[in-house]
Amino acid sequence: MKTAVIYARYSSDSQTEQSIEGQIRVCNDYAQRNDIIIVDKYIDRAMTGTNDNRAAFQKMLKDSTKHQWEIILVYKLDRFSRNKYESVIHKKTLRDNGVKLISAMENIPDSPEGVLMESVLEGFNQYYSEELTQKVNRGLRESWSKGNTTGGKRVYGYDVVDKKCIINKKEAEIVVELFEKYANGEVVSSILSSFNERGILRSDGTRFNTTYIYYLLHNSRYTGKVEHHGVVYDKIFPRIISDSLWSRVSAIYEENKIAPSKTKDANPFFLSGKLVCGACKTNMIGVSGTSMNGNKYQYYSCNNKHHKKAPCNAKPVSKSSLEDLVLKRTLDLLKDDNAVKYIAETIFNMHQDQLKDNNLIKILTAKRDEIDKAIKNLIKAVEQGFFSPATNTRMRELEEQMQQIDLEIGKEKQRCKSSVTARKVENFLKKHFFTDLQNFNLKKTLVKYFVKEIVVHPDHIIITYNFIEPTEHYIITSDGTKEIERQSQNASLFFYKNMKIVKPKKYMFDDNEFIKVFITQDYFGIVCNRGF
Repeated sequence: MKTAVIYARYSSDSQTEQSIEGQIRVCNDYAQRNDIIIVDKYIDRAMTGTNDNRAAFQKMLKDSTKHQWEIILVYKLDRFSRNKYESVIHKKTLRDNGVKLISAMENIPDSPEGVLMESVLEGFNQYYSEELTQKVNRGLRESWSKGNTTGGKRVYGYDVVDKKCIINKKEAEIVVELFEKYANGEVVSSILSSFNERGILRSDGTRFNTTYIYYLLHNSRYTGKVEHHGVVYDKIFPRIISDSLWSRVSAIYEENKIAPSKTKDANPFFLSGKLVCGACKTNMIGVSGTSMNGNKYQYYSCNNKHHKKAPCNAKPVSKSSLEDLVLKRTLDLLKDDNAVKYIAETIFNMHQDQLKDNNLIKILTAKRDEIDKAIKNLIKAVEQGFFSPATNTRMRELEEQMQQIDLEIGKEKQRCKSSVTARKVENFLKKHFFTDLQNFNLKKTLVKYFVKEIVVHPDHIIITYNFIEPTEHYIITSDGTKEIERQSQNASLFFYKNMKIVKPKKYMFDDNEFIKVFITQDYFGIVCNRGF
């Protein structure tokens, strides 16, 4: 039997512990049906899923390196993350540690269609999260424009009376002292010692520390102005320090910043693991450095040649040129109307199958049956003369529970009548999934899940794409590469600009570049001129 942990989360204080209990109940039910042993639980309470700054979540990622369990079970993918880009990164980390993420409510198969369905669900989760954020922000802007506070922790230096901030005179004096000392060149450690010796405490009664002092020095509220999404609000916080003092402190802080370490490469080699040298059939690696004249260079090179493992006459290939060509060809395929329509219909059909097999409704219905049985037993007891105040109280409790269960079942059935259609999925893919070409995570995802292998020759490249098997299960071998080359050479389907093939779907490219298409049972590929 496989071992697993459960990760559960709810977003805000308006939700309750019952939300966690419900998630765990569904996950336990899934584990029991699939012969999975639950060995631990990680729970984040009142934590947003739009970022990964969650204590239990981070501990879970760290613990995954210990290889003590194989699966992370979540109620739904949005409990794991509502940020699709962070989700991709963390799932990659888990896969590297031999851990699989499974959604108990979203039965996603381990196939290319399942990968796409998962990406769409993550995209919709982020979309709904961002839509909710917009609604919340509208309410916040309305309150802030009136000069009202909107909750949260009390800001040191202010008190709140009738939703209005007023200056706390004693704390405000400490704020001014802090800014003036720092502006006059006193170091933070000295200021901290002074505050602690004098017994000056924070709003929550704890002692000052270095982090908190820096937090105060960066808090623009003390200037009487707050900027949010490009809009400046000046009616919420009364001014405590002057603009000139703020500027002096900001300038000193900038000067005292530690020099940043070497900038990490912002454009990693996302074709790594897919590239094969056409000359010697070994893998190609990414190489970067700085020339003697100070110019930076990045390219892909044959591993044999670069490390002098075996003789090879293949020349290095420009990183940007090769990546641009592969990405362009891949997007040409995926952006084709017929291709996107096929993908959208597949995802929609999987979504409909998932809704038909709704585990939560089954659980709620079973619970309802239990309550209904208890009510009927009480009625029989009353009919037989067994009646007391306790019986009446218990009957009311059961009826209230029945009403709540019926309400939850109704909500879930309404959710199952999803407004999602194949057309909406298609529009979503076109609008959100294949548009942000500058986003590295999107590029990496496209290459990882769609590209099977890229064979680089001096005058042309051969790109093969997955048809049925996920890319991560494919191992590049010399014999396999030779077979791909053999099939590409024997291919009988050729076309130029404005010409199309009809199997398995129609594809068309919008330039004059020579293209050869070959199709097998497991994958299809294209051969195109390098053009650079």
